[in-house]
Amino acid sequence: MSSAPTLPTDQEILDGIRRRDNTTVSAVYQQFRPRIVAHLGSLNGSKEEAKDVFQEALVVVFINAQKPGFQLTSSFYTYLFAICHHLWLKKFREKNRREQVSLEAGAVLLPETDPSENLAYAARQQLLLEKFNALSEGCRELLRLAIVEEKTPAEIVQTFGFGSIEYYYKRKSNCKDKLTELVRADTRFAAL
Repeated sequence: MSSAPTLPTDQEILDGIRRRDNTTVSAVYQQFRPRIVAHLGSLNGSKEEAKDVFQEALVVVFINAQKPGFQLTSSFYTYLFAICHHLWLKKFREKNRREQVSLEAGAVLLPETDPSENLAYAARQQLLLEKFNALSEGCRELLRLAIVEEKTPAEIVQTFGFGSIEYYYKRKSNCKDKLTELVRADTRFAAL
């Protein structure tokens, strides 16, 4: 009876991607792509679009991994997920601009979708906004600058007077973790 294969550690995954190791890349696809594609697909997109975003995210990981001194400050999955989510939001914003999606009462109404999907999306966005507003003022401002205004890390470091870009990434990660914790602790989260 054979035992299940040992999953590589986060550092082993990163090192394998740096080396362009096919076994590592295949493991990343097998282990992470289904979850990430399912998540992105739940955000009003097609499975094919989600697969494209996953592929783009792996390219970003490869480029970042080649930078001298690059280190993970979270789990590999969290890092990859964050890149995928960011690329998805960017793609979604561009798509909305092209299609001139209308905004009504704060809910995004997407063309050719089931109205119940719009309501579920609006409910998720409302929960996220409520929990975002429950964060400290510093976290709200940092996340707003980083995500909404898409300021560079260097600009944010200067705005806040942080000592280093590494501290910015740590602080941003802590703020995002706190937001995730608040959302998941809400009783409505499981239903959404």
